Amino acid sequence: MKTLRISLIISIFIISILGSCSSQDVTEKKIPSQSFKPTLILVSFDGCRYDYPSLAQTPALDQIEAEGVKAKGLKTSFPSKTFPNHLSIVTGLYPENHGIIANRIYDNIADEFYTLGSNAVTESKWYQGEPIWVTAEKQGLKTATFFWPGSEAKINGFRPTYYKAYEHTFPYQKRVEQVLDWLDLPDDKRPQFLTLYFDEPDSSGHRYGPASSEAIAALENVDKQLLNLIQGIKSRNLENKVNLMVVSDHGMTSLSRDKVIFLDDYIDMDNVKIVDYSAVVAIRPREGEIENVYQQLKGAHPNMQIYRKGEVPEKFHYNNHKFIQPIIGVLDLGWSATTHSYFDSHKNFPSKGAHGFDPDYQEMNAIFYAKGPAFKKRAQLPILQNINLYELMCSILKITPASNNGSIEVFKGVLKD
Repeated sequence: MKTLRISLIISIFIISILGSCSSQDVTEKKIPSQSFKPTLILVSFDGCRYDYPSLAQTPALDQIEAEGVKAKGLKTSFPSKTFPNHLSIVTGLYPENHGIIANRIYDNIADEFYTLGSNAVTESKWYQGEPIWVTAEKQGLKTATFFWPGSEAKINGFRPTYYKAYEHTFPYQKRVEQVLDWLDLPDDKRPQFLTLYFDEPDSSGHRYGPASSEAIAALENVDKQLLNLIQGIKSRNLENKVNLMVVSDHGMTSLSRDKVIFLDDYIDMDNVKIVDYSAVVAIRPREGEIENVYQQLKGAHPNMQIYRKGEVPEKFHYNNHKFIQPIIGVLDLGWSATTHSYFDSHKNFPSKGAHGFDPDYQEMNAIFYAKGPAFKKRAQLPILQNINLYELMCSILKITPASNNGSIEVFKGVLKD
């Protein structure tokens, strides 16, 4: 009995020592470096309309709202397309100033196109603005981008320290893991600005329609990935070190085959090059045909407003770039433009959801959530212009912003002193 008691005491002692060591190891792993500098992660849920979270189960977004800041909406820049607005968010510039004026751009001098998925997205000639990763790199910070539009190009001589070439099927979980791995790097290699991009719920919104059950399920899926990111930050004891901002680039509205404008009802298609059809029709007439085409289209359809370059309403900030085409057609919400032959041969045209329309339409509004050491808790903001986010991010990172169209004033009430 005595031997058994002694053995039991020894066992308890050993277990307590091991438990103490194990607890100490976990604690030490969780303690961030004292030199952990101001850090910001910018996350994009492509195509997440301002009201989608209210229709879905989004514990991650709900947690950010409870612990930080939520805006009533994020107003897009014109046109409300993916690449123009992702660049407006990170440059603080309207598309006419940062150069990415559409998802499809035509340089008539070089006879070259900029299109999504083409090698052109890696060419610096198309980018005139200064993304925040360039601003940060110029001022000695390291940055990392996971699939942010424009981040594959060398802009003003700079690229992010770490970046990934876009791969649409790259697993969402692996994207989150890579961002957390970047946070685990040593002080001298760790990025202070990071991005994380998800193509949903945009893809599902196009295919199945806005606010469809599929689009809402897609949002719930990316919200789960965001929750993994939040938990990863927490497990590293970095909640008071890392700021997190979640945005989207635009909203979404429904389309139908009942709301289609047939351009070939009004003009000879052999006299024009249609650079872009969707929501903003970009038309390049043959030499000497600009005025004829303009007169033929002006007032031709009540749901399409036609402008000469230089005469587009000032609110759109869409007159002063060399790649803006001579004639611009702005479609009313929910309308599409095409030709009879394309319409007849594509029975699924148009897609069930689209964007690109006037940012004044509520359906084009996106989302903005933020939390972290820079932000107050349970703070609300009105609808924001997305060009204001660049100044905010520069302030968080304590870097000097490049010239831009935005302002930080709207955030003064939600930032900690």
